[in-house]
Amino acid sequence: MALPRLALSGLLLAAPLLSRAQSAEPAPAAPRFYVGLAAYHSNYQNLLSSRNGDTGFRVPVQLTAGYQLRPRLALELGAAYSGRTQSFTYDALYFINAGGPGPTYYTYAYSNTTTLRTTSVSALARYTLTRKPEHRFQVDALGGLTLIHRSYYSRGTGGDDSSGTFQTAPYSYRGALDYLLLTAGLGLRYRLTPHVGLKFDFATNHDLMHWGAYYQFTGSAALGVQYRFGKR
Repeated sequence: MALPRLALSGLLLAAPLLSRAQSAEPAPAAPRFYVGLAAYHSNYQNLLSSRNGDTGFRVPVQLTAGYQLRPRLALELGAAYSGRTQSFTYDALYFINAGGPGPTYYTYAYSNTTTLRTTSVSALARYTLTRKPEHRFQVDALGGLTLIHRSYYSRGTGGDDSSGTFQTAPYSYRGALDYLLLTAGLGLRYRLTPHVGLKFDFATNHDLMHWGAYYQFTGSAALGVQYRFGKR
């Protein structure tokens, strides 16, 4: 399926949010920009997948920036990044029974270092379901698209002493995967001050590029803080 048709699916998902906002109150007099910082979790960027000894940017972090079009409608861009490197070694003793008086033993050694980096970029419409903006607690409906890019680089050595002397050979390989997801969910916001608030978003995602994939439907969540510019 062509990417323009996939992108159209995301726009159709956000269309009901945009149409409902047409009958909302007049737009605010001043622009309503806001930014946010959150810990992020999804099937592609698992917050709990790191092991002891891993290095790198192990905790996925999401940055968001939004613009309040109307009192109950905002457009928001988000980017989440994570990257980690893990290493391990493996040694084993094996034997070959060639029909002689006894088996012949050999030593095998293997080492590996793998680096995995994942970036998620989302474009969402956020429509406020609660009707009184002066309340501290607000509930939003979310809809849009999420693009995920994953790259990996694996390298190491492997060898044995089956030739009489221990010999090793290096190896390496790298690759990348992309996913386009249709995203829909809910957002919870609690205002601490006129400019600072807490935010928790959770959503379900549908893979538009890999039909029949194991992760056809996935979940994602973000918990963090938000800062809103301008007057309230």
